[in-house]
Amino acid sequence: MKNIFVIFFCTALLSCTAFHLSAQQIDTTKENHAIRQLVKNYEDAWNRHDPKALAANYRVDATWVNWFGAYYIGRQDIEDHYRTTHNTYFKPSHYYTRAVEDIQYLKPDVAVLHVRTGLTDDARYPGETFEFRRMIVLTKIDGVWLIQAGQNAKLEKGIK
Repeated sequence: MKNIFVIFFCTALLSCTAFHLSAQQIDTTKENHAIRQLVKNYEDAWNRHDPKALAANYRVDATWVNWFGAYYIGRQDIEDHYRTTHNTYFKPSHYYTRAVEDIQYLKPDVAVLHVRTGLTDDARYPGETFEFRRMIVLTKIDGVWLIQAGQNAKLEKGIK
């Protein structure tokens, strides 16, 4: 009798786990499109030099580390940084997305994204073009993907 109970319990547990996993299937085509649109929105906001629109891609409690290692906490801090930089040395800059390298879903509402990007016309470095790899953690709340955290790494010459 004890063995029958254990077998029943294990079968029920496995059935619940299988149901839970199947209920969390991700429509990657739809979600990848939404995430790529977020990447495009960011690029467009950068090239309009619109700090508010740039910051709108981040969660209110987001964190970000830039290519020099500066750490920004919260959407308002991130927006203030963009306002300062886009009114000075990034004002003439052009930002481009080279490629979305990968999107990994940790959960249906959490994704990690690697994006190759570039920047020209940074007023601090006349004539130089910089290449970056951005690692971004996205969360989806109420059907909307936004940046929760991320870091931008400047690529040295020759890094692919």
